[in-house]
Amino acid sequence: MRINKKHWFLLFGLIVLVLSSAVGCGQPGFTKYTNELGGYSISHPLNWESEVTDDGNIFIATSPSRSASVRVDVISPMTAQEAAQRWGMAVGSGSLDFALLENKPMEGSWDWYISYDYEAEGGRFHGEAYFKSAADHVYKLDTAGDMAGYDSYPFPTIISSFKLK
Repeated sequence: MRINKKHWFLLFGLIVLVLSSAVGCGQPGFTKYTNELGGYSISHPLNWESEVTDDGNIFIATSPSRSASVRVDVISPMTAQEAAQRWGMAVGSGSLDFALLENKPMEGSWDWYISYDYEAEGGRFHGEAYFKSAADHVYKLDTAGDMAGYDSYPFPTIISSFKLK
């Protein structure tokens, strides 16, 4: 049986179409959340639970073990540095054992960054928060996870998926 060039071309086109639609879905095993009102999107693992406040200003995705989470806040306009200072104070006041590790400006996608360790009911945790100033809002993306397993969570993938509309 001989296949002519036209059939090869059609087969190649079909393969390209299937592959491009699979790549367009994003990271395998992840789902995308889009907040039209807040003007952003973010992806998180399919098996993580997510919830959004009624006003849409806070999005939280939590791991099945409940020992890791990602939180996005849409905040009133201010500088990213001021938002970082306020977040650091809020986390610090809620923990008896809080240590601010880094508090610095960033270049690239994010304007400001803080990292911290704290004690909570479930043990020692590590957190990192990224801040981005826009015309109408400041966006805070905060990752938190048990200290022993922090590096095993897909935080870099989640952080890099955050996009403004």
